[in-house]
Amino acid sequence: MAPEHRLARTVRALALVAFAALAAAPAAHALRLVDYNLTNYPSVLLAQRQPNFRTVVGPLGADVIGSQELQSQAGVDSFLTNVLNVLEPGLWLAAPFVNGNDTDNALFYKPSKVQFLGGWAWYPPEPPGVPANLRLVNCYRLKPVGYSDASTELRIYSQHLKASTGSANVNRRFYEATGIRDTMNAMPPGTHAILLGDFNIYASSEPAFQKFFENQADNDGRLYDPLNAVGTFNSAGFAPIHTQCPCLTCPAGSGFSGGGLDDRFDMFLPTYNMNDGQGLELLVATYKPVGNDGLHYNLNINDPPTIPEGAAYANALWNASDHLPIRVDIQLPAKLAVPASLPFGSVIVGATATQNLSVSNPATVPADVLDYSLDADVGFTAPGGPLTLAAGAPPASHPIAMATGTTGAKSGSLRVSSDAPDNPTAVVALSGTVLDHAAASLDSAAVQVAGTLDFGDHEIGQFVDQAVRAHNFGYDALQAQLSVNAANIVGGAGRFSIVGGFSPAMLAGTGQTWNIHFDDVAADLDQEYTATLTFTSTDEALPGATAATDLVVSLRAKPLAGATGVPGRDLPKALAFYPPRPNPLTREAVFAFDLPAAAPVSLAIYDLSGRRVASLVSGSQEPDRYQVRWNAVSDGGSRVSAGLYFARFTTPGMSRVTRLIVLP
Repeated sequence: MAPEHRLARTVRALALVAFAALAAAPAAHALRLVDYNLTNYPSVLLAQRQPNFRTVVGPLGADVIGSQELQSQAGVDSFLTNVLNVLEPGLWLAAPFVNGNDTDNALFYKPSKVQFLGGWAWYPPEPPGVPANLRLVNCYRLKPVGYSDASTELRIYSQHLKASTGSANVNRRFYEATGIRDTMNAMPPGTHAILLGDFNIYASSEPAFQKFFENQADNDGRLYDPLNAVGTFNSAGFAPIHTQCPCLTCPAGSGFSGGGLDDRFDMFLPTYNMNDGQGLELLVATYKPVGNDGLHYNLNINDPPTIPEGAAYANALWNASDHLPIRVDIQLPAKLAVPASLPFGSVIVGATATQNLSVSNPATVPADVLDYSLDADVGFTAPGGPLTLAAGAPPASHPIAMATGTTGAKSGSLRVSSDAPDNPTAVVALSGTVLDHAAASLDSAAVQVAGTLDFGDHEIGQFVDQAVRAHNFGYDALQAQLSVNAANIVGGAGRFSIVGGFSPAMLAGTGQTWNIHFDDVAADLDQEYTATLTFTSTDEALPGATAATDLVVSLRAKPLAGATGVPGRDLPKALAFYPPRPNPLTREAVFAFDLPAAAPVSLAIYDLSGRRVASLVSGSQEPDRYQVRWNAVSDGGSRVSAGLYFARFTTPGMSRVTRLIVLP
């Protein structure tokens, strides 16, 4: 046996196994194409055949049906109304029908599955001097619903070549095939197309058959045989792929050709780009002459053994048409779905910043595998490729990283390049903010992590609460907030405490004040009490957060046995702070305070955000009566803007804050 014959036998054997399995339970499909020669429809035995057509077509799960031997527009309307829309009401439409000179074509489709883009019909040109009376050919342009790119168009060419043997009929088929091939060569390059119908070809060697497969200068219309059947089709070796005739002895008055299943007349012949592994593909494993189990060569389809579809189905095939329907599934192109943006949010410098990019292929199964790659702008990184994702699979997740070595607002793009025709390059916007660490401080104008809070030396009952304030020094939009988490006082015989207990605080541009109390009840007189107050804090809870430097405040208080003073001087007897005057001020305000004993004093001006604007008094002062002038000038030497300010006076035993308005 020649090698090519062995190959053909192997292909046929495998096809038989596949067809038997598929007949039992058609697989899920994205787009199912059926071709069915209806045989002289509707003029012959219409009332008898229509229920059988419904039985045959119902289980096919078709989305597009090409058919031949439609005799009129009335026949198209009848099949649409009394067969298809009885089975699936309102789901089917028919393409415009062109009434030709013989055995005309029709196309039925579900608009939920395909868009009908238009079509045309033509007669292949007759050779000069050869009156061949060639048959009408139709082209239907379709596009799967949900796709828009031109490359997703599918053209269905439907024909019914001249029947019967003899050189005249063989030549007519050749002329018709030549006209079809020439027309298909004129398609835009890359167009996907399938030629279907009743070919009436008896052997793979026929000139008409070879014309479709011929290697020409223009091969846009070159076709291939998915079943790779080589030889004379009317033989037992091709039994699994025969489509005519399902009756050996046929229904009375039908006009069917009879003879039993013995010819491969009905075929799908696709263009080569439907077998390249990409996009629209004809799935050979789903190619099926419906009802043919390979065991009814030269027999009635309803003769024993019963076909897998059942006896009722076999009887319907026997009654309905001179042909078996053929079906095949079409793989759809891949789709690409990614989010429009991938925000990283805020992180702290030096952190590991990643976000997962979700990539999905939402094409209806079976569909092409999505092939894609990722490319990120500088400042961001993405996994290398190539990458793949099957249709229907769970979305793929890919870590995308943002560089965090420097602070600032980061932005860029991630390009997802793919073989999805409708979305070959998707751009994902990337954004994030890298913040500097927070800076804990006891002072708003400079970093100060240690300080003293002196309650002074007083008789029992004369101590007043003192205030301590924490800041996030230098805070701006590119700095993390400071989370003050805890405060702990050690020492002082337990006499120092935070008024009302400690409450955590999150500091941005405004500081936080905690009042500290010294309990002098039953305290030892003339004994100095000291303690240490420690604030612990961290960056706000963001990636890269770390602990901030502790703020440590030394606390001191001394209860006295009696009054103290400086003899020989007219010193104030009591500690006092007087409101500024004038208030509001235009040029200058005067602050006055009385200090009965030497003590550290602080007098400073703050703006609404809590930032220190000007320091008027700072440090230890002798007992006296004081007046301090402020001319609305900041420590930097420039006049402050008009608005509301706060003057804060602190000294052991007293802490006062008063409002001050500066006019333009």
